[in-house]
Amino acid sequence: MPYPLQQSLIDETAAGWAARRLGGGMSDEAGFERWLEADPHHAEAYGRAEAIWRLMGEGAGTDDLLAARRDALARARAGRGRPGGVRLDRRLVAAGLVAAVAAPVGGLWWSRHREGQDQLIQTALGEQRILTLSDGSRVTLDALSVMRVRYTASSRAIDLVAGRAYFEVAKDATRPLRVSAGPRTVTAVGTAFSVRREPRETTVVLTEGKVAVSNHESATTLAVLRPGQSMVLVDGMRAGPPQAIDLDGALAWRRGQVVFDNVSLADAAAEMNRYSTLQVVVADARLRSLRISGTFNTGESRAFVEAMQSYFPIRVRSTATTVELHAVP
Repeated sequence: MPYPLQQSLIDETAAGWAARRLGGGMSDEAGFERWLEADPHHAEAYGRAEAIWRLMGEGAGTDDLLAARRDALARARAGRGRPGGVRLDRRLVAAGLVAAVAAPVGGLWWSRHREGQDQLIQTALGEQRILTLSDGSRVTLDALSVMRVRYTASSRAIDLVAGRAYFEVAKDATRPLRVSAGPRTVTAVGTAFSVRREPRETTVVLTEGKVAVSNHESATTLAVLRPGQSMVLVDGMRAGPPQAIDLDGALAWRRGQVVFDNVSLADAAAEMNRYSTLQVVVADARLRSLRISGTFNTGESRAFVEAMQSYFPIRVRSTATTVELHAVP
């Protein structure tokens, strides 16, 4: 994990990109892509910033978001009175809300949703939450996720703005559950599936029943998944067909594990970093593309690093909050 000041700068930069890209201003897309690729923490920070920006733009009036706004505004006003203080504008408030979303909270805990109320649910670094919805459906929300629940007498709607969730849907043929993730919608009646929303793609995994995956705006059905299938949908591109997958590995996060199957070391480190305050930084570009496989417990970053050292010529440099990986000369 970056040092607190560095993380604050990353969050503020991410909020700035979100403001330019989503707020109608001019945006340097080539510059944005370079910034994303410069550090795996950038994509994660931008995902949070975009999630909060969209929620602000949708007139969110929940107690959680209003409290976060008040906190961000208070810090912004304090900043104006100091030398070098920053200007109070929507970008700063978005950055403050990103910080609020990222506030560290530990443990797996339950909460309950009431019919007729919009509810904003968000999880922090290393936190998972189980939510029981008013219809009896159950949602397991992974770390660093943002989700809004909108239930009425005639509809069941969930917006997964960022992160990952596993849905165990109570049957109600008159009110299909619709989960939106960016430009895609997953529709289910009584089934179990997971959805992961990242800055530029969405992954759907079906464990039982069936779900229809469609484009959000056109409602065009892209595919109907069968149990044991997964579908990866890249924003702005034609969707590939559903693929058979290993469900045990795909849902390992629910039992506190991550399973890697020939993934890059950079991607593996980013996944481990979702669950631990000790952040793994692949500091040497020569190591980023190394491919790894294996199963690791979430939150055990040191064990992950030790395993990498046993397989590859890697030396480490540690601080209280980071472990940097460098190639042995």
